[in-house]
Amino acid sequence: MKYLTILSIIFICLFSSLAAEEFFVIDNYEIDVNAREDNSYQITETINVTFRSERHGIFREIPLTYKELTARISGISVKGHKSKVSRSSEYLSILIGHPDRYVNGKQTYTIKYLFKLGNDRDPEMDEFYFNLIGAQWDTVIENASFRISMPFSFDESKLNFTSGSSGSKNNKNVEWTVNGTEIKGRIKQPLNNYEALTVALPLPEGYWIGVQKQIHRMNIFFNVTGYPLYILVILIALILWYSKGRENKLFPSVEFYPPEDMTPAEIGYVIDGKVDSYDVTSLIIYWAQKGYLEIENPEPEAKGKNKSLTLIKKENIPESARKYEKYMFNQLFGSKERVRVSDLEYSFYNIMHQTISDVETFFSKKSGRQIFEKRGFFAFVAILLAFLPALSIVAEGFLKAPQGAIMGANAPALVMVLSFSVLLTAAIVVIGSVLTKFIVNKKRDYLIYLFFALIPASFSSVFVLFIVIPGYVNIIKFVSVLFSMAIVSVFFAIMSKRTEYGDKLLEKVLGFRKFIEEAEKSKLESLFESDPSYFYNILPYAIVLRLTNIWASHFKGLELQPPQWYRGYGYDRFRADSFTRDLSSNFNSMNSAFKSTPSSSSSSGSSSSSGGSSGGGAGGGGGGSW
Repeated sequence: MKYLTILSIIFICLFSSLAAEEFFVIDNYEIDVNAREDNSYQITETINVTFRSERHGIFREIPLTYKELTARISGISVKGHKSKVSRSSEYLSILIGHPDRYVNGKQTYTIKYLFKLGNDRDPEMDEFYFNLIGAQWDTVIENASFRISMPFSFDESKLNFTSGSSGSKNNKNVEWTVNGTEIKGRIKQPLNNYEALTVALPLPEGYWIGVQKQIHRMNIFFNVTGYPLYILVILIALILWYSKGRENKLFPSVEFYPPEDMTPAEIGYVIDGKVDSYDVTSLIIYWAQKGYLEIENPEPEAKGKNKSLTLIKKENIPESARKYEKYMFNQLFGSKERVRVSDLEYSFYNIMHQTISDVETFFSKKSGRQIFEKRGFFAFVAILLAFLPALSIVAEGFLKAPQGAIMGANAPALVMVLSFSVLLTAAIVVIGSVLTKFIVNKKRDYLIYLFFALIPASFSSVFVLFIVIPGYVNIIKFVSVLFSMAIVSVFFAIMSKRTEYGDKLLEKVLGFRKFIEEAEKSKLESLFESDPSYFYNILPYAIVLRLTNIWASHFKGLELQPPQWYRGYGYDRFRADSFTRDLSSNFNSMNSAFKSTPSSSSSSGSSSSSGGSSGGGAGGGGGGSW
């Protein structure tokens, strides 16, 4: 019997390990990076995988954004396999394999591409900060090795490699050698799901050469200026909004359950078109009610970090869960069974940002769940319409003003005209759009974005001070320009038409919200009688919709049983309203901890000069099978 018990435990451990590794495992991952003097990297990835079941192949996703930079990727090739490349604003995706054929067992994929980051925009230093392996592979990587060739010599004492989950500063799992300008190394232990391998090398300013951003010449629009132009752009914006941008009239019907098995985070996106940390944090309550975790309150006498909520993992999140759920849940616990919320402060924000992005991606056009019409074209047209009056008035001002009118500056006229036209457009479009959204949606959050308009607005004031006030352009004409630009920004802000699917989904969500707000006692009692957990099943959605207290008030007088997933809540007689007040307080603490970022000196994440952190550099990404 003793041996049977031991064998059972071993079998369970092995089965759990295999279940967590998706449909394949990466046996070996080789990365060869040839860094060129212009901060571009010729990369060859050789990935040896073993499929455990028949699959078409693998896919590779490479991030295109790093800090405020956007990388350009070209020269993509996959040796010996059919591949398809697609791009979004944030990722380049390579789908490898044949849609009509399956592979199994051992396969080798060799991917080549040129990754060009360009100017790092840091005047004090250059850097080579790159994710050799990104933190988005959903399987184990048993072995990994790398070779990096730098164009010039460097200070090898500043070189560092980190591995682990996003934000990890662990450099004990990587060994490397330097021979001249060549770096070779490997990992000592396998990388688990969602773990990265990152190189961080601070370099002296000027190490990268030939990376200056090129300013492309453009044809400046001088032919149509003055009041007819200002009226014309308003009319075009009005026609576009009326024909393509108006929201359809909706007819919500009462819904007693969240539509289409949506998670609370998805409800948050559908209701207002954006995902915030509050929406994502609601998944904790959602998972608790599903039985995946429990929430433990601290002991009353606890102090310091011990006076913190603890999240206790009860079971693995199922494979049927959304991709973003699995990512956040796995990053939350990793290999641990218990996690204190206080330990996640200043370290979990990257996971939150990625999850927020993944929830939005869940409703992308590619997924077939797009709820908003694409606004890219309308955004371009709106900015162009606002830019034309700005360009005409600025160009007129500089043509009439003497050279050096602005503080003696003798920069080329074209540069000055374009710069001030862009600054003026940015200031008015941001201010107009934000104020409109605030007035329409009554959300103070939008006012925060006004801060970002202060920078272009302050620079634009220089034009007003040295060009408009001295009379080089007519003040009434200048005010007319501002007015026409503001009207265009208003039309752009309210241009949020949904798809047919989006309208139907919003109707159901509004009906669901209406029920939570105005639930009839008799109907509620009927639902509660048929499902005693109904209160807790709906609670995470009430939290996202900011209706927690209202939802709890409906259950006054009903004998609710305390949830098994909420430990340490002190009460003599359980009441829904007092429970939700306590939960709301703890929820806000969780949300604050999850989204908290380091101080401003490191608010943009780690840098190469601090040794870097896993997943913190450019490139990387991950992939999976299909």
